[in-house]
Amino acid sequence: MPAAVFHGRGDVRVEEVAVPRPGPNEVLLSVAAAGICGTDAAEYAHGPSMFPVERRHPATGHLGPMVMGHEFAGTVVAVGDELDPGLVGRLVASAGSLCCGACWQCARGRGNMCESYAAVGLHRDGALARYVTTPLANCVFADEHGLTGDAAALVQPMSIAVHAARRSRITPEERAVLVGAGGIGAFLVYVLGRWGVGVAVRELVDERLELARRLGAAPLEEEGGPPAVVFEVSGTVAGYESALATLPRGGRLVLVGIQKRPHPVDLGRLTVSELEFVGTNAMVYQDDLPEAVRLVAARREGWADVAPTALTLDELVPHGLEPLTQGRAPAVKMLVDPWANASRPTAFARRKESHGT
Repeated sequence: MPAAVFHGRGDVRVEEVAVPRPGPNEVLLSVAAAGICGTDAAEYAHGPSMFPVERRHPATGHLGPMVMGHEFAGTVVAVGDELDPGLVGRLVASAGSLCCGACWQCARGRGNMCESYAAVGLHRDGALARYVTTPLANCVFADEHGLTGDAAALVQPMSIAVHAARRSRITPEERAVLVGAGGIGAFLVYVLGRWGVGVAVRELVDERLELARRLGAAPLEEEGGPPAVVFEVSGTVAGYESALATLPRGGRLVLVGIQKRPHPVDLGRLTVSELEFVGTNAMVYQDDLPEAVRLVAARREGWADVAPTALTLDELVPHGLEPLTQGRAPAVKMLVDPWANASRPTAFARRKESHGT
């Protein structure tokens, strides 16, 4: 099968690889669509850092060139041992996450902090290919919600936003300011809006600001008082400084975007003003994925304004990774259809629900 294989910095090749076989409790998916994000772009431009191309991953054992793609959905075409063959034909969205389920972090419900954490498409072969294997345990049945394959591919990034919102402990009685509305920021605006939280957005790109308003953000001038929570999603120095300057006494700063270098922190202010700095990373798929698929399905108008186009594998580098690394991505979310021979408009019209409610 053709697959997008990461060999090293600036070196992603579409080449033929073997179709994988599902292991015990795993499913083989025919990939409907896979997303790319800032992590993929960072590895392409500056890696390998996370990808186990030069160093063997301790949990997965992977070493060497790797198929990319950690945001994905697909149809079950085969199952591994111990799984019901009746699952074949089901459309699922995957979190990609792999955790042991036995360490002290997993025991307290923090699988994203697992001592043996790994992810499909980050630490073993992923879904920028026609087929991918993943544990059934990290999947949710997207067909129960009438989702198309393109919509189901948005569930994983939506779950990242759900987890960030949960980490903030925000309530509908509180207000939020969000700095940076690209990628995860757009999904986070939608999550907060659907949860009844008033959120104002600071974003330099007019098109993204307009999208954030359609997703539920209020104009910044209508904040309605100091925010209880400020989300820094841009991962930039300017975004961090803006978020910190906005944070009132007793406020919570949720750091969603990953800063590229350390920053000094005024610990005295942190103490006397009772500030909280909250980190958030990945998701706890048992908790966050079910809410994410519900939220993706709840937007009846679909997601074409967020993810308008599905690229081909051959277009991944010139029209996907390169624009992302240069800060000129044509859309908030970029999808890839590994079966397509030409880029196509995404499809979000709800399918007839044939499984469950």
